[in-house]
Amino acid sequence: MPVETQTPYLRLLAAGSNARGQLANGSDEDSHTFKECRFINCLEGMLPPNTLRILQLATGANHTLALLEFGDGRRELWGCGDGRKGQLGPEYTEQLTEFTPINMPLYKTYASQGYTCCLIAAAWETSYLVLKSPSRPDVVISMGSNDFGALGVGTKQATATPAVVSFDHLTIEGCTINPSELVVESIVAGPRHVVLHVRTVLNNVHTLIGWGLARHGQLRDTKIVNYDRPHIVSFDISPDPVQICSVGLQHTVVCHKSGRITAFGSNKKGQLHRIDSLGRVRQVGCTWNGTYLLRDDDENTLLSTGSNSHGQLGRESRVEENGVTVGPIELTLSHDGKSPSLRYFACGSEHVIVAISPPGSSDIEVWGWGWNEHGNLGLDHTNDVPKPIKIWPVEGHALDGRIARVWAGNGTSWILLQT
Repeated sequence: MPVETQTPYLRLLAAGSNARGQLANGSDEDSHTFKECRFINCLEGMLPPNTLRILQLATGANHTLALLEFGDGRRELWGCGDGRKGQLGPEYTEQLTEFTPINMPLYKTYASQGYTCCLIAAAWETSYLVLKSPSRPDVVISMGSNDFGALGVGTKQATATPAVVSFDHLTIEGCTINPSELVVESIVAGPRHVVLHVRTVLNNVHTLIGWGLARHGQLRDTKIVNYDRPHIVSFDISPDPVQICSVGLQHTVVCHKSGRITAFGSNKKGQLHRIDSLGRVRQVGCTWNGTYLLRDDDENTLLSTGSNSHGQLGRESRVEENGVTVGPIELTLSHDGKSPSLRYFACGSEHVIVAISPPGSSDIEVWGWGWNEHGNLGLDHTNDVPKPIKIWPVEGHALDGRIARVWAGNGTSWILLQT
């Protein structure tokens, strides 16, 4: 007799900026402590029935997208916050203070053809979906504001109507790209630009494509103010493909599978300082004006560089001649000199949160530091935090559960608990 798979009991917590309801806690007031998110028509504090996991969570200026996966394999896009620019689709043009399913005719059309939403991203007031089908080419949908060409559809005016982004004008070394051969491996968005890692099916050529604000070189070309249609950021990177890509306000950082770094864009705050000389990096992340690199070493060293105006480097600023330094985050050591085990980290606009295990323990804690004007570190105050401090679990908080995932957004922090 087959054994039924029991779906986990999940709770999503959020803290920070909430001017348009983007924390989904039923209000539009900032939350200085972690509160449970609400999902419409669900019991308070609970995710929709049969939710297996949150695959991705993406945050814009004042809106949030969550891609849910269910026990039967279904995936659904839910959203909350500001919808005035069409970033939540044409159905919701005001604000939502609870997570609500995002349904729109364009998505339903592709779903009827066997497509599933597999990747999501959010710029300042723009949202992106990547749809995939086993037998059809990938589809990228953009919706919301078109500031700086953020929609990637070539039009100069904003449109609330979701649109399919076209790649048929692109060429690589004189050869036109066949959009039906493109596979989107990843998509990341900063406030004003978006970068896709794509590969071609037939010859397995890996390429970076982007659009949006470009004048700082964040799309590798400073001669153009912004691209309102997709642009080839780099040609064949197949010999050393992308492991992970991250973007800030005006810079882009790529970690290759070999562990080397490629970075371009603004270095005004030192966010690119000497990082392309580093090796053995396995994860990168960007705040608006900083870069964070997780080394592939025995200590899981997390390095930071860039702006430290709000303590977001997580360490004392030991200043070099040019005013910039790359150095390790100062995580508190145990009494016997052992470092905690860093599981993963997430970069917000100007704050960072990490999931760590104390030395000799399998328990997971969340620590954070940096900009805290909106209470986004969940510490019940709004003072910036210059060095890492434990933010979860909180003494005396009734909620328990294993920390399954963390995310950081624009003045927001998110913790997924599983029991």
